[in-house]
Amino acid sequence: MAFLRNCWYAAAWAGEVGDRLLARTILDVPMVFFRDSAGRPAALLDRCPHRLLPLSMGRLRGDSIECGYHGLTFDCSGRCVRAPGQERIPPAARVPSYPAVDHLGMVWVWPGDPALADPAKLFDRLPQWALSQGEEPAWGLNCGPYTHVKCNYQLLTENLVDPAHVTYVHTTTLGTPAMADIPVETTQHGDTLLVTRWTLDSPAAPILQRFGKWPGNVDRWQYYWLYPPSIAVVDFGSHVPGMDHSDAARDAGIRIYSCHFLTPETEGSTHYFWLQLRNFAQRDAAVSREITEQFVLAFAEDKAVLEAIEAAEARPMITERVKLALDSGSVRLRRTVARMIADEQAQPRGGATA
Repeated sequence: MAFLRNCWYAAAWAGEVGDRLLARTILDVPMVFFRDSAGRPAALLDRCPHRLLPLSMGRLRGDSIECGYHGLTFDCSGRCVRAPGQERIPPAARVPSYPAVDHLGMVWVWPGDPALADPAKLFDRLPQWALSQGEEPAWGLNCGPYTHVKCNYQLLTENLVDPAHVTYVHTTTLGTPAMADIPVETTQHGDTLLVTRWTLDSPAAPILQRFGKWPGNVDRWQYYWLYPPSIAVVDFGSHVPGMDHSDAARDAGIRIYSCHFLTPETEGSTHYFWLQLRNFAQRDAAVSREITEQFVLAFAEDKAVLEAIEAAEARPMITERVKLALDSGSVRLRRTVARMIADEQAQPRGGATA
């Protein structure tokens, strides 16, 4: 399967990468992640060029990795700096390295041409993140656990431009029956997709009512932003009926940004990193834990559905697939990603530093 390679992907939570070697496959490439003595993240191909033992089975020696089989040692650039038992290091004793940086509480990696790995291209559409940091945060933050999903990443991205599934999959957390027949609106801004829906004067979703405690019905918004190939930010919340649709009006209600960073592992599996930013109870650790628990339940529901679809897609087709009006976002998304991949493949081919 073709992937878009010349972009930044979330590879791990920042705390996962430390003084131990972390093995993680990114876009079908086995990589090993670690930090140098200054705390900067590094990523190498997880394969010794001698006998192909994964370097993640070796040892971290200062700023270098020592292979666990014969002791060849590689620095952060992938250059071999020691070959035990001989003075001359073979010129081919190198491993590819991949640009890696800390950003938004995660380690990000650039699996494509390292010459194009510009930090300015990191995802920057989340100003609420900066406002969640510090002693007096304007936004509360909670981060979910690393999640591994046994399905193609595009099934997940399609799910994240699909407000319609919420009614049926998330009945105890995010969905309400009143949303079922309300159509969605799909627009596109460059490569970015936006799918929106407003549910007016109806009961609040369980997770929102838990914190809003409204005495009656509410207006609810859902803004699904998808930044290809695989980052989604869902702006959702509720406030009193009759509210206008402005940003300020949404800030006056209970508002949550649910942020999803999806990284293909293989054609049939995905690394899933998620967090929420909220405009209430900003410093309340108990609220952060409760929101995380609620979303763990919700995303487990998505995981079960999408893994079942992945398994079904691997079987022979018996009937034709049906398209619905609510599929507009997913159709546009797949076309956009396919075009981005085709454009990338038409350019001169690069690769990791070697």
